Amino acid sequence: MEVDVLIVGAGPAGSTTARFCAGKDLDVLMIDRRKEIGYPVQCGELLPHTEEMYSIFPKGEHLEELFTVDDSLIAGESDHIDLVSPRNRTYRCDFKSHILDRRSFDKHLAKLAVEAGARLETGVSFMSLRDGIAVTSMGEIRAKVVVGADGPNSRTAKQAGLSNPAMRYPAVTCQAKGDFEPDVKMFFGSMAPGGYAWVIPKKRGANVGVGYSPSMLSGTPRAAFDSFIRRLGCDYTDLTMGLVPISGPVPSTVAGNVLLVGDAAGQVMATNGGGIPTAMIAGRIAGRTIRKHVKDGTALGEYETGWRSVMGVPLRTSLKTRRLADLVFSRDGTLELAMRMIGRRGLDRAIRCKRVFL
Repeated sequence: MEVDVLIVGAGPAGSTTARFCAGKDLDVLMIDRRKEIGYPVQCGELLPHTEEMYSIFPKGEHLEELFTVDDSLIAGESDHIDLVSPRNRTYRCDFKSHILDRRSFDKHLAKLAVEAGARLETGVSFMSLRDGIAVTSMGEIRAKVVVGADGPNSRTAKQAGLSNPAMRYPAVTCQAKGDFEPDVKMFFGSMAPGGYAWVIPKKRGANVGVGYSPSMLSGTPRAAFDSFIRRLGCDYTDLTMGLVPISGPVPSTVAGNVLLVGDAAGQVMATNGGGIPTAMIAGRIAGRTIRKHVKDGTALGEYETGWRSVMGVPLRTSLKTRRLADLVFSRDGTLELAMRMIGRRGLDRAIRCKRVFL
């Protein structure tokens, strides 16, 4: 089989890339190893409002095109994020966000890509690149451009000689039952060593999870998760575990005719673990660059230049803050003191990928 563009992975990164490069004059194929797009859900499902995205990424343009979300895809709304210290001191930050029905949201993004002209094949695994040809479970595919949107353990990246994100923290998440306070809560301390636990409320229930630093966790991720669930006293369904890349973008996201987008590229905000907005911003840049490359011969390197221009500084700042936090995460007392010193204003800046101190 021959196509113009092969996209490995149909999450927000892959589907957005496909949407912006597809058309009647380009043959764009998305493949995903999952049989159902959007399931299982392996994230907190939080999507900042568009005005928050402009605050985080002031060089972003026309973000409404990406982040205007239909009500049918929203499972809740929040106006604040409460950061809870090891000794239960709460720092409330104003931060408007949608809580997505991620299962439906991912399907919606894939549908937009298909409506733009892309094709989607599910239950298909990417295995290798051999002599420029992608070897998949549906056969060999020759493509002018291959996009790795297949997560932090991207096989596409490895086959292209590109790096995977160096640090990938495990996160356990579930759909919790019950009534919860209306604002997002992030809990720091020994219950989530090196990371944080979260409660993201929905109209019905909440997305609850815990993320950890493997080097700081003495037991198993499941045991730490169970401890947090007992503290909340709630029942849950749909328990899943995934990896969150928190070491910043990989050194290069382009090699030959291969591009990396989203988690595969490490395009995640290191201070809050948010990856949906960055995946979609990068996906739009990737899609437009690929289209110009195939039609007009534009260098694929323009993708690297483009996404770093929009997101490079905030992601670097977020990573620096994350590294500073690692110095105090190991002890609850030190972390408690650090949060008091930084204060609500500094913590507010941290979750927006800005420098903690002006």
